[in-house]
Amino acid sequence: MWRRKNRGAAMGNNLRQKINQMPRRATIPPAWGCLGLAAISGLLLVAATTAAEPIAFRSGKELSETLARRVGFEISGDPRRDALQRIATQFHIGLFLDRRIDPDAPVSYRTQNEPLGTALEEMASQFNAAVTWLGPIGYIGPASEAKKLQTVRALAHQQIGVFPKSVKQRLLQPQALRWDRLTTPANIVEDIANSYQLQWKYPERLPHDLWGSGQLPATDCATQLTVILAGFGDMPQFNDAGKTLESMPIEDEVKIRRSYAVDISQHDQVLQDWKRKFPQAEIQQAGKQLIVNARVEEHWQIDPSMKPTDTPGQKLPVIGSKGRQVYTLRVEAPMEAILKALASQTGLELVWQRREIKVAGIDVQQVVKLDVQQAPLEDLLSQLLQPTGLTFLRKGNQLTITALEKEK
Repeated sequence: MWRRKNRGAAMGNNLRQKINQMPRRATIPPAWGCLGLAAISGLLLVAATTAAEPIAFRSGKELSETLARRVGFEISGDPRRDALQRIATQFHIGLFLDRRIDPDAPVSYRTQNEPLGTALEEMASQFNAAVTWLGPIGYIGPASEAKKLQTVRALAHQQIGVFPKSVKQRLLQPQALRWDRLTTPANIVEDIANSYQLQWKYPERLPHDLWGSGQLPATDCATQLTVILAGFGDMPQFNDAGKTLESMPIEDEVKIRRSYAVDISQHDQVLQDWKRKFPQAEIQQAGKQLIVNARVEEHWQIDPSMKPTDTPGQKLPVIGSKGRQVYTLRVEAPMEAILKALASQTGLELVWQRREIKVAGIDVQQVVKLDVQQAPLEDLLSQLLQPTGLTFLRKGNQLTITALEKEK
């Protein structure tokens, strides 16, 4: 199952497993939680949500900061789809798993104090997949295909760029995308086409399939279609001045052609430099310009201003390496199980003064319900323990639980 632990961890099922090992009243449903890194270097413990619940997706700078944030989590045998859904829900990021990746195959992965974006890439590499961020959507698919999709998206945007202004505005308007369980991709493409006032030609080209429920952040028409069609090896083709849409096969080598004005006196040197730096690119001289036919990521290196503003940055300062730890906890479970899980996941040694607790008549198996937001650990423990008649003493890594002294 999927678990998160340690600082900046996201360890939901670790908590559930420890809680389930404790005796509980049959009328109380199992508790579930996740541990994750808050923006100010703390632990975030929240309940799981289902795919049907809307996610407030992060985008732009906020998404870049989230991907750069150091986290630690462990996944042990969860189906890939479930693990990714929980990560998406926990960190409010949009993730899309390509249909060619078996969603039900188990995945095991563990990381500590690593940027979330790096962790996702490492986890995907275990099943020969890669992650590429198409705007606010993290596409996870076969590595050989994922590397094409930035260029595919750029080509789709290039098509839209030649249309009249009103058509461009319509097709580039960001819209959220959701679909229910057992929806066919053909239905999804049809919904996208209808939303953007497009007539979808030759829908029969898209093979039949049934998908689980899903939701994606608000993006434009080209990005949505790039993501949905990628699993079939297709890309969008806009025709008739932006009135019709059809799907076309993605070529084995996908490149985009752009020209750059270079001082004539520097042509030879720049040409040499670019050929050395981009050996797969096709570079030609045309008058005062150099024509480069290459992957769009290589164009971004030549002219960084070409990179879409909605694409998250890859080299941002890591957030959360310092600062005060805070916690968010929403859970209903036996008190002892919660304390044991928290102690284990925060690296604290839990010590019980059982005799004092027994004399005070306190049941450590009593079910407690707690909902705190962005609180220091001491405040969280106080809110958890005081209503039950317990208190705590923390000394270094040792956390002692004992009964409150009664007033005389």
